[in-house]
Amino acid sequence: MRRTVRLLTVALIAVLAVMSLAPVTAQEGAVLNVAWPYSVPPTGHFNTFASGGMVMGSYSDLFQPPLAVLIWADNVYEGMAAESFGYDEDGNYVVTLKSGHTWSDGSPMTADDVIATFNLFRLRGDAVWNTLTGMEKVDDMTVKFLMDAPSSLAERQILTGGNGLRPASVYGDLANRAAEVFESGATSNEDEAWSSLLNELVEYRPEAYVSGGPFTIDPASITEANVTANLNAGGIGGDAVNFDTVVLWNGETEVVTPLVANGELWYITHGIPPTTEQAFVEQGIDILRTGMFSGPAIYVNHDIYPLNVTEVRQAMAYVIDRQQNGFVSLGESGVAVELMTGMSDALADIWLTEETIDSLNPYEQDLDMATSLLEGVGFTKGDDGIWVDDQGNPLAFEMTFPQEYADWSAAAENAISQLNDFGFNITGRGVQFQQHEQDVYDSNFQMAIRNWGIGDPIPSLSYLEPYDRWNGQGLLAGEAAGGGMNFPTEVTYSGGTLDVRDVAITSGQGTDTEAQAALVEQLAVSYNELLPAIPLWERFTNNALNRNFLDAPAFDDPIYINDTTPDFWMTYAIMTGLLAPA
Repeated sequence: MRRTVRLLTVALIAVLAVMSLAPVTAQEGAVLNVAWPYSVPPTGHFNTFASGGMVMGSYSDLFQPPLAVLIWADNVYEGMAAESFGYDEDGNYVVTLKSGHTWSDGSPMTADDVIATFNLFRLRGDAVWNTLTGMEKVDDMTVKFLMDAPSSLAERQILTGGNGLRPASVYGDLANRAAEVFESGATSNEDEAWSSLLNELVEYRPEAYVSGGPFTIDPASITEANVTANLNAGGIGGDAVNFDTVVLWNGETEVVTPLVANGELWYITHGIPPTTEQAFVEQGIDILRTGMFSGPAIYVNHDIYPLNVTEVRQAMAYVIDRQQNGFVSLGESGVAVELMTGMSDALADIWLTEETIDSLNPYEQDLDMATSLLEGVGFTKGDDGIWVDDQGNPLAFEMTFPQEYADWSAAAENAISQLNDFGFNITGRGVQFQQHEQDVYDSNFQMAIRNWGIGDPIPSLSYLEPYDRWNGQGLLAGEAAGGGMNFPTEVTYSGGTLDVRDVAITSGQGTDTEAQAALVEQLAVSYNELLPAIPLWERFTNNALNRNFLDAPAFDDPIYINDTTPDFWMTYAIMTGLLAPA
C-alpha cells in the first residue's frame, strides 16, 4: 500500500522542487492585507474555545500557535511552539516548548499553557481525548501526554489540533477547575459538575485577545470592515516575520473580491466564481490551485422520513451530474468526486486497494437507476411530475446553504435544479454563514450544504466530520446542542455491522498502517453504499495572490501543497519569513 504524503502530492499535482528563502526581521511599517470573515463584538468575542470566538479561521496560527506544522511534501512535522516532540519508550508523547517566548500580556509561554489548553479541550469533548488517558507536567517547559499505545492520529491532534495553544493567564482558573472535575471521576458532560463548568466556559468573555503568535489583535481597531493585528515580538514567529501589521478584512466572497480587484487586499482563500477568476488573471493577479481534500455535500436530517432511507439518498446521487455542479460552482476548481467514499479521491488512491476501488459505486448520472431505486421502495411519480413516497407524501424538502459562500450557494442552486427536474420538490434558502453552521449542529434543517472531508492526509479525520462534528459534537464549546444530522452510527452494509464513529477513531490509532488501511476500507465501502451525506465535488483552491504587493514563494514551491487549514501554507510562510513585502 502506498502510504506516504509524498505520493499523495503526486496524486494531486506534480512532485515539486524545494526552494529555500532565508527569513529576515520585520520591516518597519510593513503591512499585510488578507481576509477572513468574523463577527464584531458583542456577537464576536475573545473566548476562542467557544462558539462566536474570534478564532480567525485559517489565520488562527498567528495568534494561537500550534505545537508543530506538518510539511505535507515531506511528511515531516516542523516545530512551531514546540522545540522537540515524540514518543518515549513507554509509548507516551512528550512535548517540550521553545524557550524565551511570551504571550502578548507579558506572561511566559510554559508547560502550564499546554496543560490548560488540553484540559479545556477535554472539557469541550475534543477528539484528541479519545486516545489520551491523561497528562503530566514534566518540568516548566515539558508535558507528557499519556496514552495506552502510540497513535499517528493522536500525534496529529496533539501537534496541530484544536486551533493552537491558549494562555493559562487567561484560561488557567477554568482549566484548573476542569482538572478537578476530571479527578472527581466525572467522565462526560452528562455529569452535572462537568456540564456546569462547560456552560461557564461557553459564557466566559475575556477582556482582551491574548496572543502567543507573532501578532495580537487590537480590540480598538475592530470594525465591520477590518481588524488590525500588531506585531507581538515575543510570540512564536515574532522574530522571523517581515511585517509589522496584519490587516484582516471582514467578509465573504462578494465583499472581498472588489477589494482584491482594487488592490486593497492581496490574498484571499475565498472560492471565487469563474468570471471573477478570469478577471483577476487579466489584471495580472495569480491564482493558486491545489486540492483541499474537502468540498460541499448534501447533508440530510436522518430523523426525517424518507431522507433516512438509503435508496432515496442513492437516487439523489444518481440524479445529480456532479461534474456540471462543480463547474458552475467553481469552474476548474470544482472537481467532481468520483469514488464517493467520504474522503478525497486522492486519499482513496493511497489507502484503498485497486480491487476495493474497482468495487465502489461511482454513482454516475443515471436517471433510470434513480427511478428504479425509488420505485423499488414503493414510491411513485404523480401526474404533476412530483415523486410521492410510500405514505403518500411528496418528496418536498428545504435545502439550506450558507448564503455568503458563493461556491456552495451555486452548488445548492444547481443541485436543487437537477433534483427538481427529476421530480423532487426542493426549495432553497440561504442562511447567514455562521447561523447556518449552528443550525446544522442544532438539527434545525431538512437538507443542507456542509463539507464532506477535511484538509488532512489522515482519513480518520475526514470521517469524523460526518460521524462526529456534524452528528452532534460540533467543534467549539456550546455548539453541540442538537444532534446534528442524527445519523445512527451503528450501521449494516455488505461487509457486516460496525459503528462508523468508533471505527473512524480507531482507524487513526496505532502506527500499523496496514491495520489502519483495513479499517479505512470498511469506512470507505460502507460510506459508498450508505451515503450518509452526498459528496458533490472537491474544492481545489482558486486563491487570488497579488504578487505586486507580496514576495511569495514561486509557484513550484512545495509549501503550496499544504492545505488552507490546518498547516496553512500562508501562516507558515508568514511565521517563518518566507512571505515578505514585494
